Amino acid sequence: MALRSDSNLPVFQQVADLIRHAISSGVFAPGDAIPSVRAQSLKLKVNPNTIQRAYEELEREGIIESRRGVGMFVAAAGEAPARASATESIRDAFEQGVRISIAAGLTRAATDAAYSRAWQSQRSGAKS
Repeated sequence: MALRSDSNLPVFQQVADLIRHAISSGVFAPGDAIPSVRAQSLKLKVNPNTIQRAYEELEREGIIESRRGVGMFVAAAGEAPARASATESIRDAFEQGVRISIAAGLTRAATDAAYSRAWQSQRSGAKS
């Protein structure tokens, strides 16, 4: 997992998104423990309060749950809201790309071709 310093999203939101995406992609399954605040803080090199804020948001959304004295775990029904959130993020990103394409005067075919190149680039990079 990595954070983007060039993102418009606050760091706590990026952390929450990383966990949501990890859950929706199956990295963490319902019942799995997620990294502790301290471990996540060290791994991502961010303040523990930032991680705590992200975890609190995920808990409010029903994606993760706290087990007193044990840690944070993916909630039994946590995958569905995590997947819905990931889908919403994708839609938002696509809408932004379409707005840029329209503003630049590109055709639908040119926009689709750009999407296909981006998809292929990411798929190729994921295999490396």
